[in-house]
Amino acid sequence: MENNPIDSFFHIQEYIVNPFGTSRVDSPFQEHTDLKSLFSEQFMRLKSLVREIASDPNHQSTGVVLAGNPGSGKTHLIMRLAREMIAANRILFIRQPNNPESILYHIYSRMLESLVERVPGTSYTQIQYLLARSFSNIIINVIKQLKNPSENMKSMEALLSQSHLNIYRGLGGDDTETRRKNWKFIEKRTLEWWGDTHGFGGQGSSIVKALIKYCSYSDIGRREMIRKWLAGHELSETELKSTGLENRGESTGFEAFAIEAIRVLGKLSIEDEPLIVVFDQLEGLKYNEELLISFGEAVKELFTHIPNTLMIFNLFPERWEAYSAVFNPSVVERIGQNTVFLNTPSKNEMKEILACRAREASIDISSLFTEEEMDKISNGESIRKVLNNASDYFRFKKDKIPLPQPLSSFKDQILMEIRHIKEEISWLKKHLNLSVPAFQETGNTEKIKKILESYRKYEASEYEKHSIINDADDAGKLQVMLRAMGRGTQLKAGPMKKGRKAVPENIMVRTSSRKTTVTGFLHIKGNSFTSRLKNFNDLAENHPESWFQLFRDERQEKITSKVAMQEILRLNNHEKGSFIIMERENRILFESLYRLVTDIQNRDVDMDIEDAIKVIKKLYSDYWLIRLLDAGQK
Repeated sequence: MENNPIDSFFHIQEYIVNPFGTSRVDSPFQEHTDLKSLFSEQFMRLKSLVREIASDPNHQSTGVVLAGNPGSGKTHLIMRLAREMIAANRILFIRQPNNPESILYHIYSRMLESLVERVPGTSYTQIQYLLARSFSNIIINVIKQLKNPSENMKSMEALLSQSHLNIYRGLGGDDTETRRKNWKFIEKRTLEWWGDTHGFGGQGSSIVKALIKYCSYSDIGRREMIRKWLAGHELSETELKSTGLENRGESTGFEAFAIEAIRVLGKLSIEDEPLIVVFDQLEGLKYNEELLISFGEAVKELFTHIPNTLMIFNLFPERWEAYSAVFNPSVVERIGQNTVFLNTPSKNEMKEILACRAREASIDISSLFTEEEMDKISNGESIRKVLNNASDYFRFKKDKIPLPQPLSSFKDQILMEIRHIKEEISWLKKHLNLSVPAFQETGNTEKIKKILESYRKYEASEYEKHSIINDADDAGKLQVMLRAMGRGTQLKAGPMKKGRKAVPENIMVRTSSRKTTVTGFLHIKGNSFTSRLKNFNDLAENHPESWFQLFRDERQEKITSKVAMQEILRLNNHEKGSFIIMERENRILFESLYRLVTDIQNRDVDMDIEDAIKVIKKLYSDYWLIRLLDAGQK
């Protein structure tokens, strides 16, 4: 009897990597196999919108809804857009905001993180490309308008005209007088141009000055100082003296600073190419109507103040219809100026996607699966589902891992669909009181362990990158998780305040047992750190019945101020107070749990949220976030 050629292939290729192991794109800066014939018309439509903005004399920003069902390839298409256009356009990727009080800063922070992504095939980042082109074009035009430019100016014009990147490598050696003089000229003339063109009001000129400093420094440490300043963080007196900058001051809040900085990026991009801003994972906003409305208002601000930008909103079709009923009509009009639909690929297209994945791994798809198996595998409602099917079959054949069992009955499938429908109806029509049969636990423990392990690996790889750690963002993440984990309970969560005095971003949790814990985040430094911590301590002393814990990320600068250290000691000496350094493993688990919750809400993970929460509570019963639900052991 002859051996099955497919079984023989798996026997010979014992160490082959599963070509279907990844079924989703987390960000457009990743590398995944791309079947370019799929959604080619939609891709060309997005490119044409960018060209229209570039050719518009008013550089008016445009919105487009990229509509597709879960797993349809929305973020994958953005990855293709990034691959092709990142050398010319800046791709800025914004995940779901989580704090209604800090949406603009959330957007700006994610923009900064995107801007430090490297342009493939170069040693430069996106922000270096943006600044090189913008400042070079400004200086070239300024010099051309001078009646009697010096020989040095003419040389600079010729150098920058030859290549915008010469702004980094052709203006003199590091720490030379030639380089200092050239950059002093660029700074002076660019700030004059900014004032004449866009005015001197607000923080705009200071932000432009900081960007020039960032561009001029070759020393990584000095660039890092500017990056912190651009993120809105305070610099020390020594750092301020070194850079010639001034701190933004308490009178300019993070939100005001963020919109001004985004405006500057938009204005500078006119001297470069249009920005492409992508909003992803917006489906979960439906779980917090205040957050959804605030997001709509923030988007309105962006369209009002930010030129030269294509804003792409990745959404389920039905979710866009639902949000349209909530947003201000002017917001709906701007977001929905254009709509691009991603329909479910045909069965033959699904098979071609699988074949493309196999070819990328130098494998003939026919050596993996029979025609009958291919028919079963490609019979999925989304690209993600088909890839997951193929991955399951691959593991079954290679490692003898049994194929996942389908839902135990047709009734269970109907119940799952009813739950999704009920969530939609209850969100749109809160007055309806529908009852749905309770779900039985579906044995998701191993599945969740596997998902969380992949998340933890990803977060570990991202840990040392230039992430912008923000108090409001962490408080928002905690709020999102508590809302999800507290469903069906009497859990109440919201901030504790101290009149008009500034306190750390915090969430006060009160459970049905009337135990209260206040969890705060304080990642800033300087006088703001000390004053907020002092007010937090005052709150703790004024509420002796409550527990108070304050987290600070270990990657932030160490606190050395004597007064600040005394306030830290004061909190730790409080009977129910703790100042906690959030170390690496703590942060990785925090981010992984947040991602699991939001991925389920956004239907990137096909699992019932309540089943997932039950498993999380069992797996991590000792984790501080889970213990919050039982209100606070120190």
